Amino acid sequence: MTVKQVARYGDWTSPITVDSIVSKYRAISAPRVAPKSGRAFYRETTPDDRGTLVEIIGDAITEVLPAPYSVTNRVYEYGASLYDVLPDDRIIFSHSDDSVCVLDPDTKDVKVLIKSPVLRYASFSANPHLPWVLAIEEDHTHDSPLEIQNYVVAINVDSGEVKRVVTGSDFYYMPRFSLDGKQLVWMQWDHPDMCFDAAELYLADWDDGSVSGRRLVAGKGYESVGEPRWGRDGSLFFAKEAGPYRQLFRLAPGAEAAEHIHLKGLEDSEIGQMGLSEGSPARVISCTYVPLSNNALIASVGHDGDRRLITVNLKTKEWHQIADDDDVCQVSGDAMARLSDTSFLVVSSGTTTPTSIRKFDVARPHENKVIRKATDESYPPTLYSKGEHITIQSKGSPSRPIHAFLWMPRNPDFTAPEGHLPPLIINAHGGPTGRTGSGLDLRTQYFTSRGYALLALNYTGSTGYGRAYRNALFHGGWGVLDADDAAEFAQHLASAGRVKLDGIAITGISAGGYNTLQVLTRHSSLFAAGLCVSGISELERFDGKTHKLESDYSAKLLLPQGGVDDDVKRKLYRERSALYHVESIKSPLVLLHGRDDSVVPVEQATLMADKLRDMGRDVGIVVVDGEGHMMAQPPSVRLWLEEEEKLWRRTLL
Repeated sequence: MTVKQVARYGDWTSPITVDSIVSKYRAISAPRVAPKSGRAFYRETTPDDRGTLVEIIGDAITEVLPAPYSVTNRVYEYGASLYDVLPDDRIIFSHSDDSVCVLDPDTKDVKVLIKSPVLRYASFSANPHLPWVLAIEEDHTHDSPLEIQNYVVAINVDSGEVKRVVTGSDFYYMPRFSLDGKQLVWMQWDHPDMCFDAAELYLADWDDGSVSGRRLVAGKGYESVGEPRWGRDGSLFFAKEAGPYRQLFRLAPGAEAAEHIHLKGLEDSEIGQMGLSEGSPARVISCTYVPLSNNALIASVGHDGDRRLITVNLKTKEWHQIADDDDVCQVSGDAMARLSDTSFLVVSSGTTTPTSIRKFDVARPHENKVIRKATDESYPPTLYSKGEHITIQSKGSPSRPIHAFLWMPRNPDFTAPEGHLPPLIINAHGGPTGRTGSGLDLRTQYFTSRGYALLALNYTGSTGYGRAYRNALFHGGWGVLDADDAAEFAQHLASAGRVKLDGIAITGISAGGYNTLQVLTRHSSLFAAGLCVSGISELERFDGKTHKLESDYSAKLLLPQGGVDDDVKRKLYRERSALYHVESIKSPLVLLHGRDDSVVPVEQATLMADKLRDMGRDVGIVVVDGEGHMMAQPPSVRLWLEEEEKLWRRTLL
């Protein structure tokens, strides 16, 4: 029997290294299948942070996109859906310089189809009868949030001609051709609404470059529509919040109205997603269900913050789970593609399995296989801590449930001295209408295997728990309820004797960075330190400089329904800005920010650091040249992790 070493929490030695998370990790997303040949592809990041394309050939894979091309785009700043496979197996994609390119995966030749200094393209959907491809076009001729224009366009892949076929709204998501090429659908909405509340779904006829017969399918009256997808029989599927949870609907061919696909036992679960990004790997929506045949559909169903993988019989409305939580508990983003009437590809993770692209066959389960893992690193299962879903009831007003996942320290080689409690890192996700699930994440295990507890806080306003929970942050809750949720959980876990009271930290990126600053201004005495990444410190400046997609987000979150006059608005924004309450921050704070952040400008960090420094407070700031909002480039990921561990060792142990 192995004798465990006794060492204080935080000092345990772990085989999970910084390199395991940075240079030995690849992001996997966006499976696609050629409509005629059935050839399968997906996107994978390289060690130099290039987004390449990989073909799946049997049990093997081969890279088909040559350097220096990188499959990425900046539509809506976060990026939108990245590429599509044409009927002749060529691939249309957006390159990192905003050009639109066409790849021949056999010869690896790349042709630049469109290149403009002011136009960006994304969300491609190829017509089964060439040459037309739908896309979102974003026009930065006048590069301010209120002047940037978005359209649905049709691109001729033979000539490079671009036609604007749907215009007039501020935003568009997911334009998609039907499988026979005779119709198209898209989602749209306008300022000052947000996509997760107000997106409308439209259907129209397609006639070789022109659109006619446009009609509204769903979304009237803030039904929150998402993820339109065509079925094999010509049905149009979509997800909609007709009640408290997002459910699945189908508009049958020739039908006037869509029907709710009622799945018994899943009434309080969520099917489909809708979020700020239309399909970027870093964000939350694009493909979380897919019709396989006329009678079968695969979906990842959300419940209590996680997502189960199920198969649905559309005729009988029966369903069953096809993978346990250890294998699949998290499916999000651009994650699924149909292979055949019984098989599909999915990007997923489980509680003990890393993110992977897998092939599932519901008719031949013995043929299910992992195609590619996000990491080649292998660790004993005994090293992994499993996330525990916890819901507490707030003690503060208003009374509300608060959700989170907790990973406790775990390392088979170590134990802490008797009577000692672990330090706790509370991580607040971005969004704020985002979510963190319990899928295996080596970054989380990096800390738990060293003796830290980690709490992923799905604070009030998070998705995955129904409409009421998501909307509870709007119209005045932001910066108060979400910050208080962190304090409530800190007190709960300390009072329960699970973590040490004087060793709790708060961190987060984007809205999670804002949460970090708000927590430290409202509850500094509870937190030993904070790490704010790409966070907001002054709301009025932020509101005037952020990008088009989120230019009305702050008002939605902060202002009461019906609005207020400018003086009241300024007063409220100041009240919720940490920059004006720095005297309340007693805890050490580190600010990490990309110099080229177009979502939250870097001045949000520098203003905060300067003011705290002038007051003689313990503050550090790291500004990363050449980095944007997500801090996703490998050198930035490395720096972030090293700065975080350095801060926790200094303040929590």
